[in-house]
Amino acid sequence: MKSAHTTQNMNPPASWSDLPWGEYYRAALERQLQPWWPKIFGFHLLKVGNLSAEINSKECPIFNQINVGKEGKNMQVISDPYHLPFEGKSVDACLLSHVLAYNADPHRLLREVDRVMIDDGWLIISGFNSLSLLGLGKLVPGLWRHQPIAAVCFP
Repeated sequence: MKSAHTTQNMNPPASWSDLPWGEYYRAALERQLQPWWPKIFGFHLLKVGNLSAEINSKECPIFNQINVGKEGKNMQVISDPYHLPFEGKSVDACLLSHVLAYNADPHRLLREVDRVMIDDGWLIISGFNSLSLLGLGKLVPGLWRHQPIAAVCFP
């Protein structure tokens, strides 16, 4: 029996431009994060995945902003997100932009992020709302393998 989960069996996009309306989503997410960046302090910001790496975080006062993922042109650290090559409790903030939706075991990823993050660190997670019309479209047979925007197509 096939699972109706949104995109867990799909390969993650290499860029926001790989998603339908992806650049629009990226710009909207950056607008929402802009007032929060100046409030996040520390020494290390970890951006996990290709989509996170493309998010503009120049307003964040954290100097060491590290992009980590399995592959990609913007990555400074090539690593499996399940095995982050960082000391425990060494990361002050972590951005997971649409990473959990494309991950086969999101709980395992969150446990690994929790291992490297300091207590009271900042965890920023973005994703599509699975209870929206966009997400409910994934229950329609044949559409659950498509990117989230493809779930709602009106003639």
